[in-house]
Amino acid sequence: MALIPRMLRPSALIRRKAINTGFLGPSMLWKLIGVLVFGRSTIKKFFGKNPEVIDVSSLGSGRVMQLTTSKPLSRRSRKKMVRDGVTPRTIKGDRALAQLWAESKSRSAS
Repeated sequence: MALIPRMLRPSALIRRKAINTGFLGPSMLWKLIGVLVFGRSTIKKFFGKNPEVIDVSSLGSGRVMQLTTSKPLSRRSRKKMVRDGVTPRTIKGDRALAQLWAESKSRSAS
């Protein structure tokens, strides 16, 4: 399946039209559409589920390990894991694993 070039995609056309006739022109309708189109990503960035830093550990001289989550689990996925018999990961458990890993690396380095 061939992809449509980026400049001809409907979302790009709507964004371009909103900027040209709305923000830079007199049309209130396109200003509203522009706020909806550009505001959605901004709101998602501030209020969406973002990766969070769990722990930052020093591994020796000039080496640092930062442990982050890829994406917080949703309530639905946590319930499904519990139903399947798998215990969901917690920040406390991940921090303990990171600490054990850092200690094992420091012992093997010395």
